[in-house]
Amino acid sequence: MKNAPSNYRIVIDTNVFISSIVFGGKPRKLIDLIADDVLTLVIAQDLLTEIRRIIVAKFPSFLEDFLKVEKLLESDAIWIQLGDVTVSVSRDLDDNKFIESALIGNCNYLVSGDKDLLDLKKYNNIKIVSVSEFLQLISN
Repeated sequence: MKNAPSNYRIVIDTNVFISSIVFGGKPRKLIDLIADDVLTLVIAQDLLTEIRRIIVAKFPSFLEDFLKVEKLLESDAIWIQLGDVTVSVSRDLDDNKFIESALIGNCNYLVSGDKDLLDLKKYNNIKIVSVSEFLQLISN
């Protein structure tokens, strides 16, 4: 995967992000690839606040790990502001913010574990894929 082009701009949804911190595995590989500058993560403060809220409420013993990832994102992520674009395409209206982030950030991928998003498969030029699908895609 070290040969993956750095022009992969992605948004990661909340459940994938939390899985990367709490469980590791394939979601953690995404964070590692961001740290290694293989992938470019686009994120909004609203999304990071949601992740922090869930970590504190449900996985408080992982707060220190979250803070390390948050520090990484300060320098390695592209930060966008939500609000300039509004879409309403997901069955779960709360998931639209991930598509909006991908649109604002000119992303080519939204990596998700959420069935409501994955069922869309694509929105405009943004492919919506699972972690496994994305890792397979960039390893080819």
